[in-house]
Amino acid sequence: MKLADLEILDAVANSKSLQEVASKMHKTQPAISQSIKRLEQNLGFSIVDREAYRLKLTEQGRHFYLEATKLLAIRDDLKILANEYAEGNEAKFSICYEPISYQSKYNEAIGDIFKAYKSTEFSITSGPRFEALQQVNSGRAELGIGPWFDLFHATGELETMKVGEIELGIVARQGVLPTTLNYEALKSYPCIAMFESAFAFDSERLAYTLNTNRMKVDDLTSMKSFLLSGLGFALTSLAHCKNELESGELERIRILDRQDSFTANIHVFRKHTQHHGPVARAIWDRFKKLGEKYAG
Repeated sequence: MKLADLEILDAVANSKSLQEVASKMHKTQPAISQSIKRLEQNLGFSIVDREAYRLKLTEQGRHFYLEATKLLAIRDDLKILANEYAEGNEAKFSICYEPISYQSKYNEAIGDIFKAYKSTEFSITSGPRFEALQQVNSGRAELGIGPWFDLFHATGELETMKVGEIELGIVARQGVLPTTLNYEALKSYPCIAMFESAFAFDSERLAYTLNTNRMKVDDLTSMKSFLLSGLGFALTSLAHCKNELESGELERIRILDRQDSFTANIHVFRKHTQHHGPVARAIWDRFKKLGEKYAG
């Protein structure tokens, strides 16, 4: 069994077609097919369900893949350790920082580490709701900063720290909705909501309403823009709308028969591993101090 075949298995498990796998691995489709067949011959059972419409692992293949990811994780740890010894610090450090969690103290923490490690390229990304969790679990980001629910621990082996919180409330442009109404009446108004990331969790359950008249956006700036245009209401970060709420452009909407404001924890999180480079350790320690200060 070759490690290269396991790497191709990893690509197969996370792709929809052989063409997509070939593109990811920079190989031809026949080479990918040959690798899969070779692995199946070594193992003695089928990995790919060839009767499925889309590329799909068999039940045995899926369970084998879950165990194989542990070996691939060890390989990644060894690469990190080797880079640390060779370079002294990581060549690149990726953070997925969800906009709803933006706070100046987090920016300062990231900025200070960025200035301290001049040879490391920092990559800061954002995206749909819970994108940070998706990126950390998939290995595309070393660190995530975003809203946190305890059930997220079921999505992967993660280390997390609580570093703050955000207050969410229902907001609309002044005069678009009654300032107080019941839940059934609210469902008759258009709703602006955030897209969800593609990870395996039914995040639709966290929507405040399941209106059929719903527009989805992928960033808070777009959401606020549509709110200001009078399109409808949104459950959103009150800190992000602070200036507009104070000026009266936007207003809070109160629901008579249901909770209409929520406090969500903000966590910083990363995949559990035995080896973290100096940048990863430094930024984790910095956020640990923020978490201790917040707890105090």
